[in-house]
Amino acid sequence: MSKYMTKSKATQMSLMQQAHKTPHPGSVATAMLTHEEIAKRAYEIYAEKECPQGQCEQNWLQAGRDMKNQDQAGDPAAY
Repeated sequence: MSKYMTKSKATQMSLMQQAHKTPHPGSVATAMLTHEEIAKRAYEIYAEKECPQGQCEQNWLQAGRDMKNQDQAGDPAAY
């Protein structure tokens, strides 16, 4: 750190560095669903609904919710 940095700024930086090193609750998998995983589930939802047009955004959002809920429940089964 620079000798010109104020004490409050140095304290803020120290706290930020500690926050990055602190493990966060929940699994990394929950926080990081991949685009491919969500796309696959969204397509499955689309097919289950017999391929209606104009609902891709709703299917995408539902897929993300479904996968997040499944991961939080601890269910290891894949879609």
